[in-house]
Amino acid sequence: MSIRFEGIFAPTITPLDEKERVDELGFVNQLNRLIDNGIHGIYLLGTSGEFTTLTNTERERAMDIALKAISGRVPIICGVMDTSTQRVIENIKIAEQFGVDAVAATPGYYYSSTDDADLIQFYQSVAGSTELPVFIYNIPSTVKTSIKPQVVVDLAEDCDNIVGIKDSSGDWTNCLSLLTLLGDRTDFSIMLGSHTAIGAAILFGADGGVISISNVAPKESVALYNAAKARDIDEVHRLQKILLRLSKMYTYGQGVSGMKACLEILGVCSAHTTSPLLPVSESAKAELRQVLTDEGIVE
Repeated sequence: MSIRFEGIFAPTITPLDEKERVDELGFVNQLNRLIDNGIHGIYLLGTSGEFTTLTNTERERAMDIALKAISGRVPIICGVMDTSTQRVIENIKIAEQFGVDAVAATPGYYYSSTDDADLIQFYQSVAGSTELPVFIYNIPSTVKTSIKPQVVVDLAEDCDNIVGIKDSSGDWTNCLSLLTLLGDRTDFSIMLGSHTAIGAAILFGADGGVISISNVAPKESVALYNAAKARDIDEVHRLQKILLRLSKMYTYGQGVSGMKACLEILGVCSAHTTSPLLPVSESAKAELRQVLTDEGIVE
């Protein structure tokens, strides 16, 4: 595959209006803001993008708006997650039409995996359905299935277009195992989905991260990546602490609600979310404004 997936990919939120339609102006604002602040790539329609709760029509509008706005400036990985193999493959076919650079899929959710064999069969079928690069997305907290590092190795060896993993397990031992087994491969990217460990992971050899906090703090997220690549431990420690303090935004309801509230404070887009997710209260927004002010994100 010609693209090397590395750096900080922002799993962008999907700005919405009061009727839960994609807010094109807000979305373009956010995408340009991310790229202008040095983000290396966009991860579209992931957990932060409310992919499970958007209608199919709005998912497609999000792809259309994003591809036109980004216009090849950075690579785009698009989430194609769904409840079954065939539904994921259908999502891939739609994403192909819009011209994304890669796709990412969790195991099918609702009916959780029962053993490694069905996981292997699932990803073999998904990879075999497309010529696009495919990312494995490991997020057991929502999918209720954990993908073992050895399964990832087997899939990477078996399927040429399985090119990386987004590991959102939050398990440091799992991350270290992936780095031990796959870290020397130049054709496979290990991307961490945890902002709490991203600095350490890059120091240990990870290729980058897909961290939701970069929606709000793209400049700081990229600076953390650069410091870790330069092995500037003091700067990694300083920036990691900023991200940890900013993560208070996740304590107000669902994480996406807190992120969108912060972006509304920053004047990027509205805080509307998909029902039944609730936006944060006005008192919570006041607290979040103070957090953003304390960390220099907003004046």
